[in-house]
Amino acid sequence: MARRPTTPSKNALIGAVIMLALCLLVSLAANAGLGGWSMMSRQESDRSHARAATLEAETDGAQRELQEARDRIATLEAEPAQTPQAETPQAETPEAPATQPAEPTWTPEASATEPTAILPTLHPDDVALMDTVEGQVVALRGLETLRPVERALMTQEQLVEYVTADFAADFSPADARDYALTLAAFDAVDPEIDMYNLLLDLYAEQIAGFYDTETEQIVVIAGAGPMGQMERLTYAHEYTHALQDQHFDLDALGLGEDKYDDEYLNAGRALVEGDATLLMQQFLATYYSTDEMMALLEEMEEIETPVFDSAPDVVSDGLMFHYTYGLAFAQALYDEGGWAAIDAAYANPPRSTEHILHPDRYLAGDAPLVVAMPPLTGTLGAGWRQVEANVLGEYFIGYYLGQQLSSREAGEAAEGWGGDRYAVHYRESDGALVMALHVVWDSPADAEEFVDAYGAYADGRFAHSADVTEGALACWTGDDTLCLAWGPVDTTLVLGPDETTVTAVLEALE
Repeated sequence: MARRPTTPSKNALIGAVIMLALCLLVSLAANAGLGGWSMMSRQESDRSHARAATLEAETDGAQRELQEARDRIATLEAEPAQTPQAETPQAETPEAPATQPAEPTWTPEASATEPTAILPTLHPDDVALMDTVEGQVVALRGLETLRPVERALMTQEQLVEYVTADFAADFSPADARDYALTLAAFDAVDPEIDMYNLLLDLYAEQIAGFYDTETEQIVVIAGAGPMGQMERLTYAHEYTHALQDQHFDLDALGLGEDKYDDEYLNAGRALVEGDATLLMQQFLATYYSTDEMMALLEEMEEIETPVFDSAPDVVSDGLMFHYTYGLAFAQALYDEGGWAAIDAAYANPPRSTEHILHPDRYLAGDAPLVVAMPPLTGTLGAGWRQVEANVLGEYFIGYYLGQQLSSREAGEAAEGWGGDRYAVHYRESDGALVMALHVVWDSPADAEEFVDAYGAYADGRFAHSADVTEGALACWTGDDTLCLAWGPVDTTLVLGPDETTVTAVLEALE
């Protein structure tokens, strides 16, 4: 008699599912961040490296076992299927992966245009499944339903219509152009990239579901036929957002408002998405059988993501930050005090990506410093316009350095961030850019470490060592000019088209 094929362990399957989910699914939450940065890095602390390596190993193992099982099934004799024994849910949850994007999500800002063709009715089987999932999420998350949540399915075609209308109302081609120029000033993209259509195509491709705080409605993206295992998981994630909204008022966090800096916005979104992704992990471990998880993996493996696969790293990594690092942040709070500790964070939200990367600093109340930068329009003169002024933060500083340094070197150099301010200006006549970044560090040692790392970054960028080294100043010249100045606990970077422009900006910032 032929032997039955072995089945991957449940823990390994959970790791594979979470990895694929974070690689395949992203949602309209990113849409609220378009006016600011969706720029996040690959840099990590040593612990994050270990977590990522562990999860990737579990995922690779699960996928190998899954393929081996399929191969054996194809070659061995068929035999009657036997119902597998139910397994005890595992308490452990996999750590956040270090690369690739996100999961289904919530929309923190009211949509300007409602979808025009949401399916008017749900199949009775879908209604029953959603009812079951809601009860399971309530039981796991410990938050009672305060009022019913409207729900519907939307086809992929309806989603494209929805996203296109939402983009036209809230994010213009001019906004996308400024976003691209800002990324280009940090060497992250070609300044001529068609950012508007890239993002439009990306969100339409990646969204698997969303919760709208304005309508208090959950929409799950589905094709013809009943909801599958992926729609079930998506609904659990989105229903968590509905409970968050009912208990903590997501709009009150201000995550769709321009009055907050990008560090606060990214940290707040990481709290919300990390909370929902942690719930999703527990949902998988508690309510999915091994066979259901294998079916879920098969559904995910059929998804093609050509837009995401070809997107610049800075864009794709930015979409995954709130989920992967948000998950690690939520797990750290959960380990400290269970769901109650996560609930308490909504009254005292994290304020920086430093808080998300280092939950101990959030718990210790290490608040980011407010750093000022004088306006540069007068210094630069006619023809220049400011395209962005904001806070960069530890995470993107690490990404920036990581374009020339190893992820570990970049992460270590970015750690010790205390606060910063940057500005980017653009001259239409010749396409010139000016970038100025002033960072205050926690200690002289942190500032010195950044100076050394940035010197290596600039050496790599220009393919030669500094042209000027005078005291606490180093400058490099090639197609443009870049200077680094530093003090005991602060550093200043200025990039510009020529030495005269850079010198003028440095003097204005003194």
